[in-house]
Amino acid sequence: MAARVLFIGASGNIGAAVLEALVAAHPELLIEALVRSEQDSIFVKESYPKNISTSQGGLDDLVILEEKASQADIVINCAPDVPYAKGFASLLAGLSSSTSPKFFIQTSGAARIWDAPDGSTPGRVWDDIADFDSFPSLTTHAETDTQVFAAASATLHTAIVSPTFVVGRSPSRTHTAPITFPYILRTVRDVGGGFVSGEGKNMTGFVDNQVLAEIYVALVADALRIIKGGDVNAEVWGPRAYYFASSLELSFREFVEDYLLPSLKRCGGENLLRNDEIKEIAQEDLTAMVIGSLGGIEALWSRHIAEGFGTAMRVRASRAQKYLGVDVKGKGLPGLDDAVRATLRDL
Repeated sequence: MAARVLFIGASGNIGAAVLEALVAAHPELLIEALVRSEQDSIFVKESYPKNISTSQGGLDDLVILEEKASQADIVINCAPDVPYAKGFASLLAGLSSSTSPKFFIQTSGAARIWDAPDGSTPGRVWDDIADFDSFPSLTTHAETDTQVFAAASATLHTAIVSPTFVVGRSPSRTHTAPITFPYILRTVRDVGGGFVSGEGKNMTGFVDNQVLAEIYVALVADALRIIKGGDVNAEVWGPRAYYFASSLELSFREFVEDYLLPSLKRCGGENLLRNDEIKEIAQEDLTAMVIGSLGGIEALWSRHIAEGFGTAMRVRASRAQKYLGVDVKGKGLPGLDDAVRATLRDL
């Protein structure tokens, strides 16, 4: 019998890209997508009429989560991890109720290793193998990362995928562009050109969501091998199975000057640009600008994104290359123009 997959976040930017790649690589899987609305259900079924069933629920529907997880061989979460610790507890409890091999793949984020956001320094590089034991314990994602790894056992095999700054167009109907892009382009519009936090020296990893999906596909392939009787590699699964994803490293200034502004000019966004200058903005002013452009809506999330413009997020994705044979480095940002076009349409 084909393996059963519970997929959470299928309508999101990352989730839709991962789901598309997963269906292409493993059309035999029995995938159930947990979606928040009937409209999301329609979108998913229209996109994958032969491969996927849907049910309605979210990461705060604890009873549904535990029940659905208990019926799955593999659970993949591509929805936001914060602030859903109770939801993950339910998913992990459902998976732990079985004596057969079960798998949980969590989407986290490289904000786990952020430093102070002021654009002043390149920052240190964090390796997902060599530096794992020294990851900060009080940063964004730390709580749920710890929760997921604490649940690992002889039968419950866990892995965490931690992308850097996600770029690229997604097959999602509702989140075609990464969630950060409206914030970036609104700020470009408000400034009249490019912008950086402070001097813009902060180095950041970037990854296209189509490239990011390769790690999930490789993890599922290994899970299927184990389900068929293969041995478990403790470096692929378990309480140290943390996978950074970064295919290109740039300073935020380089990203804006060499990638974003040229993309805007190619994609019909010239009207946002009153000049070709890169404006240096103090981080506190940049944060206020990002929050203010939305009228204070979702202020905490807006602050988080604004701080991402000024912080260093440098990683070395050693684990995926060494243990999964997936090397995402150097694959560039092929979906940047598509993401910019999609954002411009809704700006």
